[in-house]
Amino acid sequence: MELSTAILAWTSLAIVVAVLPGPDVLLVLGHSARGGQRAGLLAVAGTTTGGLWYMLLCGFGFLSVLTASPTLYAIVKTGGALYLAYLGFNLIRGAIVPPVKSDTRRELSTPFRQGLLTNLLNPKIALFYLAALPQFVGHGPAAPYIGMGLIAIHYAVGGVWLSSLALGMGRASGLVKATPAWRWAEGLLGAAFMGLAGKLALERN
Repeated sequence: MELSTAILAWTSLAIVVAVLPGPDVLLVLGHSARGGQRAGLLAVAGTTTGGLWYMLLCGFGFLSVLTASPTLYAIVKTGGALYLAYLGFNLIRGAIVPPVKSDTRRELSTPFRQGLLTNLLNPKIALFYLAALPQFVGHGPAAPYIGMGLIAIHYAVGGVWLSSLALGMGRASGLVKATPAWRWAEGLLGAAFMGLAGKLALERN
């Protein structure tokens, strides 16, 4: 496959994958609804920063290490499931008992940190790249570097989509945040995180 064709095909795939609901989408929507556009964009920044990790793994040929070791994969998967469950629990608790206002600097660091950790602790991302990238990069000496570029495209597309969600939800949050419907929505969002955590934990290695 020619490089230009591969980039076009990969970008099309990246668009489809980006719009599918997952932990990153839920996290950005949650922070945007709770903290406004700035909080949502910080969550997007954390998620896209996680892409640098996968680019490095691809560039140095370490992506396959994660799936080659069942123990390592299980550790990352369990950590990711526990972290998603923790996020879901906090959302449900916040829906029942509104949290006390905390330090502003801490509030701003939380979305970025959660976006980054949610991305890093999701081994399914590595599995996706291992399954899809070889079809686009081939097996030559330049394959790892082409793979890094394609991963960058994937995260760029995802960043644009998530940013649009953050801006839209952040603008709408002012209209619904003070209503009882928001607390129900926050609880449902927490339940969705708990469901994703259970799905990840029960998935076979």
